[in-house]
Amino acid sequence: MRLRSKILLGTGLVGVLAAAFVLDTLNDGGAFRDIKPHFAGQCTKVTGAVGVEDITIDPDSGFAYLSSHDRRTWMRTGVAEGHIYRYRPGSFARPLEFPHDYSGPFHPHGIGLWKNPEGADRLFVVNHPNGGNGELKMAESRAQVEVFEIGQEGLHHIRTVRSEEDYSLNDVSPDGPDSFYASIDMGSETAFGRMLETYGRLPLGGIARGNEFSLSRIEDGLTYPNGIAVSPDGKLLLVAETTGNHIIAYRRDNADGTLEQLARVDAGTASDNIEWAADGSFWIGAHPVALAFPAHARDAGKRSPSQVLRGRFDGSGFTLEEIYLNDGDPISGSSVAAPFRDRFLIGAVFEPFFLDCSLTDP
Repeated sequence: MRLRSKILLGTGLVGVLAAAFVLDTLNDGGAFRDIKPHFAGQCTKVTGAVGVEDITIDPDSGFAYLSSHDRRTWMRTGVAEGHIYRYRPGSFARPLEFPHDYSGPFHPHGIGLWKNPEGADRLFVVNHPNGGNGELKMAESRAQVEVFEIGQEGLHHIRTVRSEEDYSLNDVSPDGPDSFYASIDMGSETAFGRMLETYGRLPLGGIARGNEFSLSRIEDGLTYPNGIAVSPDGKLLLVAETTGNHIIAYRRDNADGTLEQLARVDAGTASDNIEWAADGSFWIGAHPVALAFPAHARDAGKRSPSQVLRGRFDGSGFTLEEIYLNDGDPISGSSVAAPFRDRFLIGAVFEPFFLDCSLTDP
């Protein structure tokens, strides 16, 4: 074969592979998904908190803790403090800001609740602080975990846990008063590297293990791991890959916290945060058309469909059920669905409200 023919053949092969990759990315990103909104219950908008990216609910008191941050203002100006709110599902009342005594820049992301059988409960919060020069660029922010003790009147800051590796953390799930897991969503350190990692779906993310002194990576090879949740009995850890489209179940070693992968399933969607329900099911807020989300992040008028999944894991395999689906209205860019009894709350990354939903029509 002549050199020119070899070059043409090689170029053609590269073109075919590139086209196949683009089509696969479009498919996994939901570009070809036919959105048919449905929900058997009823949802009510609740205003008073902006950018409720994560929600966790105390199964005993019924209080929902809302992680709130005005990210559009953050991206535009570099200045926007976040808040933790409390809300009781079904009340439809304006959520109440829950004060804290943390003195540094507070930009909350994922949160996790530790129910303490011997004392005060604790709230673990992924925080994206300002850089050393005082400036903050959302696309290049790193993270640390703030540990708070929950009091009657607010949150008391116990400690900050960070890593020398400066991980990009997304969500956190405690398994003890001082120990936790956190998702490392990206391995790249620059905005350009993160863009390549996201659209190239590169498996550079992982899972970190933290205690009162340090934070270290214990799992590699995950594709934008986002939601992370220890099961109520402490035996399992679930992780949702957003751009990887998988949900992964790990068996936990209670002695040292190490993980053994048990199963993974293609969820067919870009899963975000995970919350457990009292009946043993888990709930996920998801982005069924993930490729629409970046445009929505820049412009509130460009809507990104929202989705809620309810799943179960029987020890070897998953079952998933779509509970809720919309075309971007009334809520756009859903990131969490937190269940409590016959209700659940849907939060979103940028919206100035969240939804309080009943599972059946009244």
